[in-house]
Amino acid sequence: MITEENARYLNLLENVIGKTVSTKTYPSTTAEFHFWISHDANNVELGNLMACVDEDGVITFGIIVSMQSVMNTDDFLMDYISHDFGTPEAEPPTKPEEVMLAKCETIGNTIGKVRPVHRSDVYFASPDGIEYALGMDQYKGEDKGIPIGVFENGDGEMTSLIIDESFVMGPEGAHLNVSGISGLATKTSVVEFILKSIFTYCAEQRGRKIGVVVFNVKGKDLLYFDKPNPALWGNDTLAVRSRKMYDIMGIDPEPFSNVRIFAPFDRKSAARVISNRKDGKVEPFIWSIGEIQDNINVLFDRMAWDDAIEAVWVDIQAVLEKQDIDDYDSLMAWLAEERRATYDPRHTNWHGHPKHIFYKTVKNLSGLPLFYDGLIAMGQDKPVDIPVEQLKNGDIFVIDMQGINERGQRLIFNKVIRRLEELLETRKGEAHLDNIIVFVDELNKFAPRGDAFASSIKTDLIHLAARGRSLGVTLFGIEQFASEVDKQIVDNAATLMYGRTGYAELKDEIYGWLSPELKARLSTVPRGTLLLKHAKFTQPLFFTFPLPACVPGDLYIPSEDEVLEGDSLQDDLGAETAFARSEGREIEF
Repeated sequence: MITEENARYLNLLENVIGKTVSTKTYPSTTAEFHFWISHDANNVELGNLMACVDEDGVITFGIIVSMQSVMNTDDFLMDYISHDFGTPEAEPPTKPEEVMLAKCETIGNTIGKVRPVHRSDVYFASPDGIEYALGMDQYKGEDKGIPIGVFENGDGEMTSLIIDESFVMGPEGAHLNVSGISGLATKTSVVEFILKSIFTYCAEQRGRKIGVVVFNVKGKDLLYFDKPNPALWGNDTLAVRSRKMYDIMGIDPEPFSNVRIFAPFDRKSAARVISNRKDGKVEPFIWSIGEIQDNINVLFDRMAWDDAIEAVWVDIQAVLEKQDIDDYDSLMAWLAEERRATYDPRHTNWHGHPKHIFYKTVKNLSGLPLFYDGLIAMGQDKPVDIPVEQLKNGDIFVIDMQGINERGQRLIFNKVIRRLEELLETRKGEAHLDNIIVFVDELNKFAPRGDAFASSIKTDLIHLAARGRSLGVTLFGIEQFASEVDKQIVDNAATLMYGRTGYAELKDEIYGWLSPELKARLSTVPRGTLLLKHAKFTQPLFFTFPLPACVPGDLYIPSEDEVLEGDSLQDDLGAETAFARSEGREIEF
């Protein structure tokens, strides 16, 4: 029975789609129900959100998780025989009847009671019904929602898909993880869009002070947050559809405005940075040996940096602090003198350590500039840090480390993460931020599953995932294979998204909660469609999102003027002036 109160939850323009049925073989339970689909309803598909109205006017909502076609034919052989022994164009004596069935996982109902579905008429849920079923109306009404895309039902209606801010930024829950096949899952694009939504709703409208730190580990993927996406303004179907989504979600499709990019120092190029962005907007950083001494073990594997070498390094650090040695050249000069002093056969050790261990430590340290050029200041280089204390509300700091080898990337990552945590714990910096979002590409590189790489970085990430929501640090991680990321990090993410995923990956135990039908669809979904699992939603659902407002880095081609301007700018600035901005001094471009 449809009442004036519950009519708003139904798409009445589409009429009744089907009828629920409970059989001895497939009874309706508190968790699921089945319905047959009207022969006129050709727009029902997997993932649709349906609303069932029983005779008492109670509406039960459910997500279609599987569909099947059933005919009144006993077996294939009988059908073959009825078609004149295998003639497809032959008309059988009796045409078989066919019914399309759908299985739904129950989301909830309008009376808040846990009970099976009664005999009911089935409709597409309206946008109001979808908001009610998913509980979005509650935190939307409390002004705590963050749109992440749109849910498109079988009737073609688009509904803004909103997740609870307190389960993204904390304190109730936090963290986002996105996985899927490279190039097909649109992982980077969906995070860029969600960041735009967070800045629009959390920062601009609600006054939450949020900064973002992005780690770019490959190519040009994340170097152009400040450049508009020309594809968004075309006349093709995708562009028009994307602009409609922005309107539905109330987001301005403009690129980010407060973007700073940092990259390791390059002595050999005019740009003076190891980066694929060449327009002069990238700021260099380089550290003294004193600034990285607490993280230096990250630069070596276990065979080259064991406990014995670590013990030698601790004693070296003590001397560095005592003698106030902070630059690499002075360190190596002092170590050379110490090594010469041990040449005497009467010296069997250095500060109680075997000589050969001391020599191995010195050899390791002497190779740092060769393997990590651009990170360690030498000679006339002036050390300059990444100014995370200058991160303020609405800022995006991109740390471009794709030009550094994997161990160098780990050093950068480890050092920056610890400084960000310190920044939030002490509430230092130019602005007291409420939250810092850390966006990490190729998360499996820093926190792989299992014990293959039990590093301090992995430990820090697990710690961040566990207590980040209370500290104010939110981890946005993306990777091709969620199965390759440490389970503690994935399990602590309140929001999980899956783009197109390969069959082999879907066999992993972490996807055990998906039905075979959902797995099959997840392996074939088009670009721009993802499966969402959110802490506040009782069922996973597919959604789509628009083209990002900023251009994908691999698609951005700087003009010749931009390249020339960048080279000229860096030539004029010189190394010392180029460092000035990182020291907090303004430079006019």
